[in-house]
Amino acid sequence: MTSPTAASLPLDAKFDKDFRPVVSLTQSDAEARLRDEEASIEPPEELGVSRYDIVRVPSNYPTEDDWVHGALTIPGHEGETDRTLMFWGVFDGHEGWEMSTKLRVSLMEYVSHELKPAYQTLPAETSQEAISKAIEIAFERLDNDVINAGAAAVKASLPLSEALSDLALTYAGSCALLSIFDPSSSLLRVACVGDSRAVLGRRKEDGKWQTIALSADQNLDNDAEASRLHEEHPNEPEMIEDNAVLGMYITRAFGDGRWKYSTEIQKLMKDNYFARSPRSASRTPPYLTAKPVVSMTEVQPGKDFMILASDGLWDRMKSEQAVLLIGKWLDRQAKPGTSKEEAPQKCTYSQKIGSDVPLRSQMTSWEVHAESIIVVDDNAATHLARNALGGADEELFRGMLTFRAPFSRNLRDDITVQVVFFGSRTTAA
Repeated sequence: MTSPTAASLPLDAKFDKDFRPVVSLTQSDAEARLRDEEASIEPPEELGVSRYDIVRVPSNYPTEDDWVHGALTIPGHEGETDRTLMFWGVFDGHEGWEMSTKLRVSLMEYVSHELKPAYQTLPAETSQEAISKAIEIAFERLDNDVINAGAAAVKASLPLSEALSDLALTYAGSCALLSIFDPSSSLLRVACVGDSRAVLGRRKEDGKWQTIALSADQNLDNDAEASRLHEEHPNEPEMIEDNAVLGMYITRAFGDGRWKYSTEIQKLMKDNYFARSPRSASRTPPYLTAKPVVSMTEVQPGKDFMILASDGLWDRMKSEQAVLLIGKWLDRQAKPGTSKEEAPQKCTYSQKIGSDVPLRSQMTSWEVHAESIIVVDDNAATHLARNALGGADEELFRGMLTFRAPFSRNLRDDITVQVVFFGSRTTAA
């Protein structure tokens, strides 16, 4: 078989000198991309939730955010009626998608395994502390299984392909935010690992909205987290630098073996399985933990809603702003047939070019403000994501969504949002 000569190659090939791999999005294109992964679910009335809305807007490719939602049935104890719990989770991965996907697939299995005996072996007035402890144990068991499997693979000197199937979860990491609602008691638990955030919006008697924190960001801006690390690792001044724990900006996470393994294991991982070098200041690992902080709140059906979101949303708005945005969305939903609310300012991005502050600095620090708010979406989660991506500034909104991975990560993170409305469909907030 001979190779083709230049003379034998086809001469009629078509070349488009104007081809562009990234095409400027129209407003309708951007709308479609925003809504590509949205959903709205109406559970059975007896579950105490009128509706919940979900959206995910990727920046990374593959996206490193993941989610879970649904219902879990706990068999009744000694003839008691079965108990059905609702759950929602947001998992914000980093250094890859592997750990966040593992949480989507496995976390509720671990939680279910711990919750069922906790409910079944206790009397009807189940100890609320025991339930929260069961969730805590489930989180730590899953992470321990991941970390131990990776270490075992390294010590056993497994072939590369086999070892990497276990080690992939330890090379990556993930935050986790899991909420569990018991409609029989109206108790809502939120378990947090990392800096994804949950907040409750509550309509007060005067009609104004109250913002109630359901979780606290676990980073070094959190004094309790900084104190805990110093207590666990005394006399290690190099552990924290530039507001990070050995380079990590969160203080709790799943996976992330580089912050949990001994230097000996890390060196073997580097030498044999292409891992990164151990941190030079690592002395007494583990520095990160997957032990969650679990809060418990009694929900007021008909007055309350919950927002769970990865930090891609919270980079752009405060908790109070998110609650007020959902309040605005609810006001429009309560008046069917009214025109959608739009802010007067439509295009401002290009007007900023040439100012004293570099445009990159302006855009990476951009946050929701009064002039950017817009209410046009039927999905509450999408409504929050739109406003985090420019809102009424259509030029910025289209630009945010035109930018694709990997460069989009310079401007925006993956955004995952779930909004849950408590109560019946006639009484929900």
